[in-house]
Amino acid sequence: MSKLGPFEVHPFADVFPLIEGDEFDDLVRDIKAHGLRDKIVLNHDRTVLVDGRNRYRACDAADVEADFEVLPKDISESAILDLIVSKNITRRQLSAGQRAFLALEYEKAFEGEAKEAQRESARRAREHANTQVTDGPLIRADPPESAEERRPRTKAARAVGASPRAVQRAKAVQTYAPELVERVRSGEMPLDLADKEAQQRRRAMPENAPSEKPGKVMLTLRTHEGAEVAYARPEGKPTFNNTSDGEGISWAQWSWNPVTGCLHGCDYCYAREITLRFKQVNPAGFTPLFHHERLTAPANTKVPEQHRDDPSWRRVFVCSMADLYGRWVPDAWIYEVHDVMHHHADWDYLLLTKFPARYTKLDLPKTAWVGTSIDEQKRVRIAEDAFRKIEGVKVKWLSIEPLKEPLEFSDLSMFDWVVIGAQTETRQEGGVVPAFSPPFEWVARLVAQARDAGCRVHLKPNLVNGHPGMALPDEYPA
Repeated sequence: MSKLGPFEVHPFADVFPLIEGDEFDDLVRDIKAHGLRDKIVLNHDRTVLVDGRNRYRACDAADVEADFEVLPKDISESAILDLIVSKNITRRQLSAGQRAFLALEYEKAFEGEAKEAQRESARRAREHANTQVTDGPLIRADPPESAEERRPRTKAARAVGASPRAVQRAKAVQTYAPELVERVRSGEMPLDLADKEAQQRRRAMPENAPSEKPGKVMLTLRTHEGAEVAYARPEGKPTFNNTSDGEGISWAQWSWNPVTGCLHGCDYCYAREITLRFKQVNPAGFTPLFHHERLTAPANTKVPEQHRDDPSWRRVFVCSMADLYGRWVPDAWIYEVHDVMHHHADWDYLLLTKFPARYTKLDLPKTAWVGTSIDEQKRVRIAEDAFRKIEGVKVKWLSIEPLKEPLEFSDLSMFDWVVIGAQTETRQEGGVVPAFSPPFEWVARLVAQARDAGCRVHLKPNLVNGHPGMALPDEYPA
């Protein structure tokens, strides 16, 4: 379970996406003006929040004391699920894809009920067999449900207002393209597009695959401290990851992770969130780990024929799940990765670190887009000093994501490109780290300074699409 304040959040309630942006701000204003109209629902011992995550967050933002309703101790889990669904379905505008994935979660509850019903039916049948039939009035039973109507998936789809076909598509995405599930659930990607990708992958699977998979070939990987980690070698040749499949990287079509894990400890880190959610991403958790088996990815990856003239399909974000130049990273790891980049110079390698001084001591690839990430003022001078010394690379760039505080640069002329982004919500071990919308003025000032310095500027989608977007001026004369 995730946490919200002192409460655990019921896992099924967590399936519903949280409201953000203007919708959340409207709720905060309403609670400030009128108080909490609809009580927040807790379980019987006040430890689990069953319904009202958004109202709880809004009360906190509005500095209004929350009011609670406590469920009785004897309420069943199925009744709690019914309550969660009924309250959320009626008040939320959910897409077909979001409803379909809700149905998949609800299906699990119906499966448990179906098993219990089967046991109860068998018990009654045994009792009936042991009972003498006596004369009496004929009692007609209600017409039985059809086999299809009794299926947990059908019942779940009906409960959340999803079509059985949509739930079937959601199941296909969950099976063949699991990394797209969160994009559909968040409303970022339509279900039909995700299903199309899932079906393409399903059709690409061998038709006569053996019913029993052969034993996995295990590799031995090493952490930054030399500890050995067993790792199942993936089937097929290693290639880059296509970022259009859900990584949310707007400035590169590919990512490549010969190193994973990081020790910065940034509370908003999306890479750590992915690792926590999908344990198979990194067998060592978020401990830095060297994947030597991925070093051949540049040689094995081909640009699709229809995109061969699009330069963005030559861009590769190196170590989207790590900081390759973190002070804890062994020199040998960097040398091996750089050697591969030097030998496969047909790709543009986008590098990013919070330790830019390390660049100045390395033989950087000529096709590298060398970048540094700045989220706090204390990193500014270090970045400026380092980038004045860097020469002979394709692009020097600055990533200001997330923009958490107003930043002051003495000069941006050492950069060719400036990228600015907001802080999206993440779910970390300690609970939800909320999104943060930087004020428009912070962004505008940086854009103006970048323009004056001759830099190209890219505003990340999370800064302009309202998720969470910028805090725009909303002022009126007195």
